[in-house]
Amino acid sequence: MGGADTMRKGYHDLLRREILELIPATAKSILDLGCGAGNLGAALKKRQDCRVTGIELNKEAATIAAKNLDVCICDNLNRYVPPAPHIKYDALILADILEHLISPWTVLKKFTSVLADDGVVIASVPNVAHPRILSNLNAGLFRYEPAGILDITHLRFFTKTSIFQLFTQCGLKIVNFRPWPSAENPVQYHVTAIKPLVEHKQPAVTILILTCNGWEYTKQCIDSIKKNTHTPYKILAIDNGSTDGTVEELRKDRTIFHIENSYNLGMGRGFNIGMMLIDTPYFVLANNDTVVTEDWLNKMLYHINEDDKLLILGPRSNYVSGPQLVKDVPYTTADSLESYAKYYLPREEREITYFPRIVFFFVLLKSAALQKVGFFDEIFSLGNFEDDDYCIRTAKAGYAAAFDNTVFIHHHGSTTFKINKIDYAKIMAENKAKFERKWKPEAKG
Repeated sequence: MGGADTMRKGYHDLLRREILELIPATAKSILDLGCGAGNLGAALKKRQDCRVTGIELNKEAATIAAKNLDVCICDNLNRYVPPAPHIKYDALILADILEHLISPWTVLKKFTSVLADDGVVIASVPNVAHPRILSNLNAGLFRYEPAGILDITHLRFFTKTSIFQLFTQCGLKIVNFRPWPSAENPVQYHVTAIKPLVEHKQPAVTILILTCNGWEYTKQCIDSIKKNTHTPYKILAIDNGSTDGTVEELRKDRTIFHIENSYNLGMGRGFNIGMMLIDTPYFVLANNDTVVTEDWLNKMLYHINEDDKLLILGPRSNYVSGPQLVKDVPYTTADSLESYAKYYLPREEREITYFPRIVFFFVLLKSAALQKVGFFDEIFSLGNFEDDDYCIRTAKAGYAAAFDNTVFIHHHGSTTFKINKIDYAKIMAENKAKFERKWKPEAKG
């Protein structure tokens, strides 16, 4: 398929030099999905020593591509299954093809299976959140066109966030992402993705970390998870428009997945974007300014599974409202935090305490909560009261919440509000008013 901002004339004949420059010169075996007439593949073969295979639906284009490439298969990507899964490719190319597919998720995942462990996926995807499209939507217009972002043949539409969701869902990590032709005119996005270096092949828990600047805190959080978590897990960081280098650092860490949002979407909406991708029996919601301690996850999993009705389990902490708080903690360093959590955390009579309100600065949930309770209500802006609302809905659904007296998680506290100069008191008051309007009898009681 041709570029998102080109006319259909010559649609299959485009070289796509901007895509060519993204493909590694070291790639020896390349698969071009939707290869058109094979001009990109021909340029690759001229530039480097490689074997290029193409798949193209258009018969006329496929006939030409067969002369330009080593192999061209005329078939429909929606139904095509790689006949030799043991054959691996150093690079997969999807130049303006995902938006034409019935199920981009199915096709991308299917072909990811023939990507070499150190291979790359190069894709270009039209951006339906382009300012021109948004302007038309504000005027009540969504007009299909002969070519471009609203090409009449497009079946799926993507934004920056949903592109990251798509690739993450298919087990791929985006390591480079650029608007094209410019940030001011983002007609499409160019994606470079790889298979992440995932330590656990079958994780039991997805740990969602919400970030918005404050990389030094995020790094501390991720490092503590890697050091102190021994149950199989995977990390998915959801970034809310960071500008301090957080995005660049997340892209560099090949051991985690991440999603990049264009703006600060707040806690509820930000976490919802990650929760849509949960495919493990449990998940954790974590503020980026938290630090976990030794064997925290194993303990919490043991306790949450003691009761079928228990969906939500929080820890104790130094910075939290309500009975989860441990006052006057004595530690001052990372080492003394570990010792405190292991030896000196006050021992309660019960290992877990049932309580109707758990603070979601850090919390473990059974994934069944997504079916039994649902996602966060996005009426609450930026942060505060999403967790109160969720706990009430959990109780109304007939399920329970509790906190674990054997697990201590350090919380720096409200760093996102401070770093981003957000008026905490103002947001708190606004969300409290929304909460009270929604739950009048319960809130007043």
